[in-house]
Amino acid sequence: MLSTATRSIAATAARRAPICRATSIKILLLPLALFLPRKIQSFAARTATTAPVASKLSGLALLAASSVALVYQYDYKTSSARCAALPVQGVPGTNRERTFLAVKPDGVQRGLIGDIIARFEKRGYKLVGLKMIWPTLEMAENHYKDLSKKPFYPSLCKFFSSGPIICMCWEGKDIIKQGRQMLGETQPLASKPGSIRGDYSIDLGRNICHGSDSPEAAEHELKMWFPEGVNDWKKTVDSWVYEG
Repeated sequence: MLSTATRSIAATAARRAPICRATSIKILLLPLALFLPRKIQSFAARTATTAPVASKLSGLALLAASSVALVYQYDYKTSSARCAALPVQGVPGTNRERTFLAVKPDGVQRGLIGDIIARFEKRGYKLVGLKMIWPTLEMAENHYKDLSKKPFYPSLCKFFSSGPIICMCWEGKDIIKQGRQMLGETQPLASKPGSIRGDYSIDLGRNICHGSDSPEAAEHELKMWFPEGVNDWKKTVDSWVYEG
């Protein structure tokens, strides 16, 4: 049985530690020493038998905190293992379809990141990948390689690599087509009010954002910008977004 001091310290550490799942708390109720490496067990044992009362309490605190850390590490690893359930491009034609969207350097400089993300979240789409990158010219050229024959290709690549961009992977029903509609027309002056470009952009060369235009483009761009993969997580409110 654990002493009152040990149970109190373990309970305090458990409340303060970022435990991933409620099931981890049950583990903390077991004898804490069982989860520790031998060196820590040995150190804690020596502290408990040879040190004054205050030091003994410190040793017990180390024991409890180390146990919490190990439990968290275990949960973190098992949680991460679940992130590879789908290919990065998702499953086109289903609720797990995915697309690549980017806020270009002009959108970042103008502080439009939050509003763009909010529009997709409020509609019900799920953000499964997000990061800021400052692309190299080579990265920009690879991203727009399908436009390499166009006269504006060099200036487009130069602009796209002129500052940080926000890379996003969004998931949901018909997200590739709907994402393009939410962005608006490539030419901002042809975009309807209410679309991102229709609300925030005037000039073609400063049209705020990019979105994949096909499943093939989405696959290429997601593999390029998210080679490490994205997060396959369950959104608890999806039952209020999708029927059935």
